[in-house]
Amino acid sequence: MMRIKLIIVALLLSFSTRAQILKVDKGDIDADSSGFFLGNINLDFNINNQSTTAEKEVTFKGLRAKADLVYVSNENAYILINNLNYFTSTGGAEISTGFTHFRINWLRKKKLSYETFTQIQYDDGRNMPLRRLIGGGVRWAVARAGNHKLHIGTGVMYEYEQWKQAEPSRLIQKEILKNSTYVGFQTLINNIARFNGIVYYQGGYDESSDLFRNRFSGDVSLSFSLTNNLSFSTSFSAQYEDRPIIPINNWVYSLTNGLKWDF
Repeated sequence: MMRIKLIIVALLLSFSTRAQILKVDKGDIDADSSGFFLGNINLDFNINNQSTTAEKEVTFKGLRAKADLVYVSNENAYILINNLNYFTSTGGAEISTGFTHFRINWLRKKKLSYETFTQIQYDDGRNMPLRRLIGGGVRWAVARAGNHKLHIGTGVMYEYEQWKQAEPSRLIQKEILKNSTYVGFQTLINNIARFNGIVYYQGGYDESSDLFRNRFSGDVSLSFSLTNNLSFSTSFSAQYEDRPIIPINNWVYSLTNGLKWDF
């Protein structure tokens, strides 16, 4: 119950700031104009009791919220990304995840610019109570012309993670210096449809375990404008880890549909 109350409070705070959902690779940060905010809100809620038998009713509840904000100054872009997920079913495990990511794109108008970023995250469903990272790198705007934009970023980051191991019961802590590389794109298909996405690679050497750990993740979305401010969005995200720190599924994904409000 306390977890549900915290989620509701977080949603109310997200709406009160009038943010909107934004990818890290938002193409509008390359705009020539400056001194403005961008943002959007994306909220999906699902509840059903589509049970297999009349004797045993199974209820599923799912909540996903995103609230992101960007401020574009003359020289730089300041990006705040927030994500919160909650899922539960009768007799099943409660799954709750969330993160906040802050990034600055320095000298945003240049073909070769710079980035610094920090993030805090948790994932109860995978027994990760805390993840923190901080890093920086360079960003290369490969293409900015017309309806198509492509850029590549690479750098280094310091990552700290906590994982709960069941047997034997203990808290594992990891500190790893990693490379962080990504490719992002944005395409306007026509006047109402937009397709964008970003793919990350993060990998580094774990000295305490004497091995390399590699993580691949990505997010793609297709949105259709319904009005000037409202659109329907379909998003797919996935993550793969070749050597998980604790015995968990190394491949996870999600597919969601919902409405997005832009201003």
